[in-house]
Amino acid sequence: MSLIPDSYFDYPLRRKGMDHDRYEARYLRDVPAFRWQGDKTLLVWACVHLEHFPMDMPASPVKPIGGMDRPYPSVWDYSTRDYGNRVGIERLFRVLDKHGVKATAAMNAALAPRYPHLMKEITACGWEVAAAGVDMGHLHHSRLSEEEERALVDEAFSTLRAASGQAVTGWHSPSHSQSAVTPDLVAEAGGRYICDWINDDLPYAFHTRAGDLTQLPLSYDLSDHKILGLQNMPIGDYEYQLDAAFDVLLDESRERGGRILSMSLSPWIIAQPGRIDALDRLLGRFLKADGVASATGEEIRAQWQALGIA
Repeated sequence: MSLIPDSYFDYPLRRKGMDHDRYEARYLRDVPAFRWQGDKTLLVWACVHLEHFPMDMPASPVKPIGGMDRPYPSVWDYSTRDYGNRVGIERLFRVLDKHGVKATAAMNAALAPRYPHLMKEITACGWEVAAAGVDMGHLHHSRLSEEEERALVDEAFSTLRAASGQAVTGWHSPSHSQSAVTPDLVAEAGGRYICDWINDDLPYAFHTRAGDLTQLPLSYDLSDHKILGLQNMPIGDYEYQLDAAFDVLLDESRERGGRILSMSLSPWIIAQPGRIDALDRLLGRFLKADGVASATGEEIRAQWQALGIA
């Protein structure tokens, strides 16, 4: 006798194509050739992750990306990340400004009152603020009730909108975490784009019960956290991988249509004294190439919407 009930096989979305109704299946080859605003082919998107890791972080349901490796109280872990928000970030401001790059600050709301100078410098530099949850101790997952998760989403958006004076239209869940309703709650809170799913090289429409969001590609594979933090590779390898990705995407953008190179940057990692010059060199090379420009997440979303591509 089977232990699987017959109802298990009653799944209306089991069909050819996608097994959900969040977005339509699309292949990169089917995207029509296009150029970005100003006749650009490749946009460089710098997304700076500004995170608060509480010293008493819960270990459940999972440890977040970059979470504490030692038992409480882990002064070493905490102070390393605090270094990024107080010291390393100043190097990022300097290098990005040198190359005329306006970044997206994917920011935990808890940082706004804890580091008030951060928001002042972010807005003074013309960066975009995107909501990245409350802090790294509050992940989004299925064990939360919808009411509990809505409170987290609303707190993140409302805190950052009040502190920045910006519309704050972007969302990046702490540690790429999501429940089944996170996108719905983001759209209901006034979000316009979300960058948690890393399954494409170009934006696409992501359906929610409050209307479509734009899903933007924010590569984790090319992030400083994965290459330098998790894999502990030398800075030369990081520089090589970003260089190689740029070469491929630039060639594709010229031959087949517009592309995006996302640079996921953590100030406690890439902005260490022995690493920041690599970022300087990369940006110097990238932004000197013909047809290349930098853009924030909201600028990319708006340009993509104006193109009218599915």
